[in-house]
Amino acid sequence: MLKQINLKINLKKYKFVLIYSFIFGVVMGSIPFISKSTANFRMQKLIQEERKRKIENKEKICKKDESDYKKFLSLGFPKTANQKFNICMKEQ
Repeated sequence: MLKQINLKINLKKYKFVLIYSFIFGVVMGSIPFISKSTANFRMQKLIQEERKRKIENKEKICKKDESDYKKFLSLGFPKTANQKFNICMKEQ
């Protein structure tokens, strides 16, 4: 009986200490997960940027002055020019 009363008093007395230590433990335990998640996010971002650069380079190659795209576009055939551009993008 005395131990239960003493335990209740100590719980009331140290309630904030217990809450803070629990929160601290949760935060410390989640640090590896957070760091791994941010590393994965950065890697995905780099992969997306690399893909975007590759597509831009393909577009530059397919739209340069000597390309079929520019030739048909200058002759006034925009649909054929777009078809040639799409073919070039698939080939590259």
